[in-house]
Amino acid sequence: MIRAIRLAPVLGLALLACRPEQTQPPVETPPIDAATTKSAAEIIAASDLPPLVSTPLPGDDMAVTVHRLQNGMTVYISTDRQKPRFTAWLTVRSGSRNDPADSTGLAHYLEHMLFKGTDDYGTLDYEAERPHLDRIAALYDELRQADDAQRERIFAEIDEETQATAAYAVPNELDRLYSGLGIEGVNAFTSDEITAYIGDIPSNRLEAWARIEAERFADPVFRLFYPELEAVYEEKNLTLDDPDDRMSETMMLALFPEHPYGTQPTIGVTEHLKSPAYGDMVQYFQDWYAPNNMAVVLAGDIDPETALPVLEATLGQLPPREIGTPDPGKITPVAGRVAREVVAEGEQTVMMAWQTVAVRHEDEPALEVLDWLMDNSRSGLLNLELELTQQVQDAGSWTSHFNEAGYFAVKATLQQGQEHQQVEQMLLAVIAKLRAGEITQAEIDAIKLHEDMGDKRALESTWARVSRMAESFVQHQPWDEVVARRERLRAVTREDVIRVANTYLGQNYVVVYRRDGKPTLPNIDKPTITPIDIDSSRQSPFAAEIQAMAATPLEPEWLVEGKHYGHAKLPAGPLIAAANPRNDLFSLQYRFDRGRRDAKMLCVGFELLERSGAGALSAEELQRELYALGTDIHFYCDDDSSEIGLSGIDGNLERSVALLDQWLRTASFDDQTLSKLSTNILSERRDNLDDPDRLARMLDDYARYGDRSSWLSEPSNAAVAKLDGKQLRKLLAAVPDHQHRTLYFGPRSAEQAAAAVALGKKHKKVGPPPKRRFRKGKDVTIYFLHKDVAKSAVGVTLPQGPQPRTNEPVARYYGQYLGGDMSSLIFQEIREARGLAYYAYGFVSTGWQPGDDWGLLGGMGTQADKTVDALTVYLELLRTHPIEAERLTHARSALDVDFRSSRIDPRWIVWLVDGWDQMGDPGDPRPAQWQQIQGLQLTDVQEFAGELGKAPVILSIVGDRARVDLEALGKLGKVVEVEAKDLTSYGAF
Repeated sequence: MIRAIRLAPVLGLALLACRPEQTQPPVETPPIDAATTKSAAEIIAASDLPPLVSTPLPGDDMAVTVHRLQNGMTVYISTDRQKPRFTAWLTVRSGSRNDPADSTGLAHYLEHMLFKGTDDYGTLDYEAERPHLDRIAALYDELRQADDAQRERIFAEIDEETQATAAYAVPNELDRLYSGLGIEGVNAFTSDEITAYIGDIPSNRLEAWARIEAERFADPVFRLFYPELEAVYEEKNLTLDDPDDRMSETMMLALFPEHPYGTQPTIGVTEHLKSPAYGDMVQYFQDWYAPNNMAVVLAGDIDPETALPVLEATLGQLPPREIGTPDPGKITPVAGRVAREVVAEGEQTVMMAWQTVAVRHEDEPALEVLDWLMDNSRSGLLNLELELTQQVQDAGSWTSHFNEAGYFAVKATLQQGQEHQQVEQMLLAVIAKLRAGEITQAEIDAIKLHEDMGDKRALESTWARVSRMAESFVQHQPWDEVVARRERLRAVTREDVIRVANTYLGQNYVVVYRRDGKPTLPNIDKPTITPIDIDSSRQSPFAAEIQAMAATPLEPEWLVEGKHYGHAKLPAGPLIAAANPRNDLFSLQYRFDRGRRDAKMLCVGFELLERSGAGALSAEELQRELYALGTDIHFYCDDDSSEIGLSGIDGNLERSVALLDQWLRTASFDDQTLSKLSTNILSERRDNLDDPDRLARMLDDYARYGDRSSWLSEPSNAAVAKLDGKQLRKLLAAVPDHQHRTLYFGPRSAEQAAAAVALGKKHKKVGPPPKRRFRKGKDVTIYFLHKDVAKSAVGVTLPQGPQPRTNEPVARYYGQYLGGDMSSLIFQEIREARGLAYYAYGFVSTGWQPGDDWGLLGGMGTQADKTVDALTVYLELLRTHPIEAERLTHARSALDVDFRSSRIDPRWIVWLVDGWDQMGDPGDPRPAQWQQIQGLQLTDVQEFAGELGKAPVILSIVGDRARVDLEALGKLGKVVEVEAKDLTSYGAF
């Protein structure tokens, strides 16, 4: 199933009102003509703001209230007391749709820059810094008109001025401040019509968070623009290396050739990114980041009585201003069949799209139901007609509705030997069935059941709550319309779906073919960036003041057996159960310490099962029955383990388990199903060996584990080509009769669930999984795989042998210091100081069972020509960089707040407890870890890091040989070049 969400990750920040003593604010405010000045009330009245909701509406399970601050900023609140934290989105009603046509990508890099601080934080002396910032802004204006020779000079001067600002800057102070306050998940995203700044905040830090955000949006200072632009370039390279992203951009441009939805990709056009428009960015902020065009969206341990006075005193002080006028664009109807192509190595696909309607159109609910009828991962027309019958590798659909237009899309992946035109006709044939009315009301009713289940799941998540509220604001949708959504969906009939299918899904469509081949991609050359010196001891007075704010400490909550979970014994092994206090939904997992090393064809058997019937039930009948029950069954299998998962309505638990047992024991399939499965697996394997992301995972596994790589335990192509149906039936029928662990989350207690979830009989003993062992090596070994890509995917491993469990607290402490968040060492030094990577991370892995090897695992994505520079810095940080006392203190504080404010989601309790059981813990190990971390000293971390730094280093790199300096790479360690065929047990095709 394909479900597309057109949201790209982005970042953002806020500040307080301008200070009267400033003669020039950090972000220039355009001059105001007194003759045309509007009052604050007039500005707010013209801002198209949603109606207020002072008390929750009848039928609103989220119990949302909607409020307005005095400056026009809208506040949405949904209270949920399950943990002492709340999720916050500061939402701007603007995204890449409002970029200037000649400055695409601007909304996105503005979002990045809003993390850089203000005149009060992110700097030690703004007045001394400002002349250099002004000069940088002027240089960027010059850059837009410069030739190549001039560009080199301008970039050199920008780099020089950036170094001058670095003398005063406190890089990433916002992230450090938030981390110290226990604010987690700090991030942002930009899409076509929204930019949102995100955080998960301890409920005792509301005022501190609000003050920081108010300061951020009042007077932002766009410092360190030059190195941050490198992060944007890295992000662009990720999209260039992602064929799906390029297909989506191509599709959108063909659908909307005269509208920003199509002409302005959120990440930006390469040529525009090469000459970023600094002045346009400042103007964009003035046009769209007005409080009367923004909303504070809160869900969790928060309520209006607590929140509104604080928000009014902080964010409510930002002055309202008139909002910009967007380019109207033009929605041009698609005429006939509009064909486009994208070239990329790997799988070949067909994507098709039709223009539909904007959000809030009367046909939107019917189109949403139509989408689920086409693809619901189980019984949709695409799932049954194309996926279950294995006519294609996979297929799916999605629908999207913007404020001014919408579209519906389908997509399918070709098998080896298929033609694009053939698959296009298959997709059209499925659409034709929908248009002809080959659907039933019962199928629509099942969709409504799943929509109800989705609403229940959404109530469990503060993220889902804020997402729905933010969407309402951005789409100019009154909250009563959101509450009425369920009834509008319930009112959709079979006739409605047939009508909209015939209205919109006709002969006017866009089709994009992804063809196999080497693409010619644009290149963004790396400018020379002098590393910025990041001093973790620096702190602005504003940050010190915020950190000193008093807050009543939160007390941690640990999991207790008998209160939060329970154990029971089943014939197959232990049962762990945790209560679902919120609704009637269940989830159930059967976990086996048995994978393809024990039964070579087990994983293939599960793939076959998903395409099989059960006894007298055909494959299609089985999928329809499961969907009607509201039950989902999935299978997972790897080299040493396998798992069967069920989820659905608890009232249907017994029937769901019975169907699973029947399915396993009486799998029904014919020779054609078996033959097509072989064809699909072999086709997918060919694609794997061309896919850069998949190759990076393969190489990482090979570098770390050698001949114990999971990819080397796969059955050979020869074995797949000769699948034995009788053998696979026998293998599947025996699955329930092996020892396993059972994890249940739902309304029943462990004792109540035991009889319903028991699976199998006379269970065969399963041996313990093998211990994790890393490859043995000396010093630095680099495994390199050539691939013609814009970025290099780098994996890092520092292996250790098994360590005593008493070292886990120091391992977690050091892991937080290295890579716990965006204020940590690796991210700061590699991305923030040097602009060498878009992402960079590292953590200490302590294994899954006693006796496993420990090790530091990390990685990064970097432009190919910066690979050696990035690796050099990464290794220095791990092996020779001294432990920074200030950063370590910060890491301890972040962990302390995390222990105090985190609460385990009830759905994940059984997973955690199972992990503790496998490690031999008698109960929740976190209390002891918390206490031990409080007592750790600098010398303890230095000793642990020193031992880890002595470990041999294993590196994996998937990159372009023409752009990665292999000679320089060889100076870091021994380079071992490998080919894709070396990484798997596939053998010849």
